[in-house]
Amino acid sequence: MTMQRTTRDGERRAMESTRGPERRGEPRGAARKAALLAGLAVLLGGSALVACAAAPPRLHPVFPERPVAEKPKGKILFVLSAAREQTLDDSSKRATGTFLGEFYEPYLALTGAGHEVVFTTEGGAVPAIDPESLDEKYWEDGALRARAQHFVERAPQVRAPLSLKQARAAADAFDGIVVPGGQGVMVDLLDNADLHALLAHFAAKHQPVGLICHAPAVLTRMRQPNPLSRRTVTSVSSLEELYIETFVMGAEAQVRNIGEQLEDHGYEHEAAFPGSAHALRDCNLVTSQNPFSTGRFSALYLEAVADYRRGARCARRERP
Repeated sequence: MTMQRTTRDGERRAMESTRGPERRGEPRGAARKAALLAGLAVLLGGSALVACAAAPPRLHPVFPERPVAEKPKGKILFVLSAAREQTLDDSSKRATGTFLGEFYEPYLALTGAGHEVVFTTEGGAVPAIDPESLDEKYWEDGALRARAQHFVERAPQVRAPLSLKQARAAADAFDGIVVPGGQGVMVDLLDNADLHALLAHFAAKHQPVGLICHAPAVLTRMRQPNPLSRRTVTSVSSLEELYIETFVMGAEAQVRNIGEQLEDHGYEHEAAFPGSAHALRDCNLVTSQNPFSTGRFSALYLEAVADYRRGARCARRERP
């Protein structure tokens, strides 16, 4: 069975999954890289890829039997990377940070819906923006990119964010959390104990948790079990990682194969074809695959926020 979802431009594309024997039997090292490059060549040549059925969410929202008063719109915490440099597997270094569109577009969606967004970074440092994220290929609108750049350069709430320790101490003041992607996440957020505690806090209270592109990798470093364990998720795919490493970074990242790592930690990982707009919602957990998925991510995250405001709690779905 083939699962389809709508891409950013409205085209219907089939889903591929990293689950099951096929993933665990993948070649390693150079052979695996050659296989992925061959797959990428086939894809770029326009050929179809075989896809597997998508997994359903592990949890679903359950509402009170009697309607409750809707909670007022609250603050949403955005966790940005302040890492400006990344060391690659060959010891070379490159500039990195948060991927601009992956935080600015969801920011616009949430503030446009009436929510206040508060920014936080490790140590309260000024966020870093990955230079790659300024490339026009990631933007449908050059004017939007210019506004995003102006925002991060001038907005007081971005230039003077909370520290993660401050955010953790004030966690009850927020209704949800979003962690945008970018390779910077892998430098200063992947093993951040304050971020781990915040994610567990929001998840335990059935509040919306959003993880974009590389950010789902943080789930593999959290103590297991936790309220987000064993969910259905997506993240940057193996082919997209390979493309970035080959044509953008020039070397492999020190932390890679995020989809496989998620599966190894008990998550159900699903990825769409490279460059497709793809996001998943597993009750209060919303994840997305790449910079082209921010529209879909924002819509699903707003749904999760609305459900939380109506008193929804997350219950485990019976699996066959």
